[in-house]
Amino acid sequence: MCGCTASSANTKQSSVPRPGVTPSRETTSAAASMPKRIPISKQLASVKALGKGSDLEKAFATATLVYSNAADPEDKLSKAGARTLLQTQFGCFIQGQENKPKYKEIISALEEDLDNKLEFEDFMILLLSIALMSDLLQEIRNVRNTK
Repeated sequence: MCGCTASSANTKQSSVPRPGVTPSRETTSAAASMPKRIPISKQLASVKALGKGSDLEKAFATATLVYSNAADPEDKLSKAGARTLLQTQFGCFIQGQENKPKYKEIISALEEDLDNKLEFEDFMILLLSIALMSDLLQEIRNVRNTK
């Protein structure tokens, strides 16, 4: 479809040393104090209630886990964090929408009052709003109609 390579794997940045780059003390101490993140696929596999869940159930569980992994301990997501999450995990739906007035309105709301945080329900409404206006949604619908 859009050629995106984003996966459902966790998008948190790790402090893995890169060749030729010496990590600072701050980076190495922060990495040592952070718990290891479990990949989304393993988290999904450990959700016993899913069992042999449907594709839709697994998709919803994945969205929930991606949000939870990015949220703070109070299960809220900063607006800046939401924007980053959209760019890294929802890029195919965003691609080509940047000049649409509705998209600009949605993103400007994320940039206003960055101290406010999004709860899970608000984040899901944000995802749905972007998906519904996206050209990719029509492309997905067209694939079903051409088979």
